[in-house]
Amino acid sequence: SNRYILMIDTKQRIKSHEGIIMEVYSDSLGLKTLGIGHLLTDKDNFEEGVTYPMEVINKLFEEDYNIAFNDAHDLLEDKDIPYDPMVESVLIEMAFQLGLPRLKKFIKFIQGLQEEDYKKAADEMIDSRWAKQTPARAYELSTLIRNIK
Repeated sequence: SNRYILMIDTKQRIKSHEGIIMEVYSDSLGLKTLGIGHLLTDKDNFEEGVTYPMEVINKLFEEDYNIAFNDAHDLLEDKDIPYDPMVESVLIEMAFQLGLPRLKKFIKFIQGLQEEDYKKAADEMIDSRWAKQTPARAYELSTLIRNIK
């Protein structure tokens, strides 16, 4: 189905935006990260200077992706956002990058989605601190929303 293809696309798009780094590094905000944008927490047991195998990286990614998928669906439900597969895809990526608490602060963006006013939603994505921090990603994702028919 198209939805299945879009979900594969979503994963590929996240991977291309995050990049894949097989050792512990500091992200743009100086936070310790590994693999495909996996923020390290106290629960994680990864050492600096070690190159981790792809199977470890992929396992972390699948866990993080599933959290983002569930967060996006919680938001769709909580906020009564009309379902659109591209909205779902973009919300998953934003949840992956930002986490649900930060994503929930995009009040006017969420309003645009609720009203199916995709131009307004896209404009609000661009008019954010997030867009200043990761402009190329914000522009690409906002264009996907803007082009929903």
